[in-house]
Amino acid sequence: MANQQQYYILQQGVAVWNQWRKKHPDILPDLSGIRLIKANLVRADLSRTNLSRASLSRIDLSESDLGEANLNGTILFQANLNQTNLSKANLSLAFLVRSELIRANLSGAKLREANLSNVDLYRADLMFTDLTGTILSEANMSGAYLNGAHLYRANLESADLSGSILDEANLRGAIYSEEQLSRAKSCYNIIR
Repeated sequence: MANQQQYYILQQGVAVWNQWRKKHPDILPDLSGIRLIKANLVRADLSRTNLSRASLSRIDLSESDLGEANLNGTILFQANLNQTNLSKANLSLAFLVRSELIRANLSGAKLREANLSNVDLYRADLMFTDLTGTILSEANMSGAYLNGAHLYRANLESADLSGSILDEANLRGAIYSEEQLSRAKSCYNIIR
């Protein structure tokens, strides 16, 4: 259950929220289960924040810091996460259909069984990301960095992998075509 005082601070805007975060760096905010639709949280500091099971559809979180945040089971339908830091975040079971993650940093993130259908991951950093069982059908992954990514049982059907780097990625049990891999920039030492 979300901390209502922290939720109230966030509703006052990004400037007020970021200032509060600077004054209280040891507090790990709990915004679990909140509902924010079409909110503007550009450049918000939500690092290490619990946003599990939150409903954040059509939200603008571009250039925000969500590093090490808990977004387990969060709904981020049509969210703008361009250039957002999501490194080491937990996005397992998250619903990100039709969201934009252009140049987002997802290195070391957990996206186990998340739904990323029709997501734009152009030039996103997915190095060492756990994408086990993730749905990436029709995702734009062109130019994405997938070095060391774990794509076991991932659905890459109709995903655009052109120019992506898959060095040392684990594709065992993943759904993809050889044609998709032929469009990748580098597939050195991948596990099939």
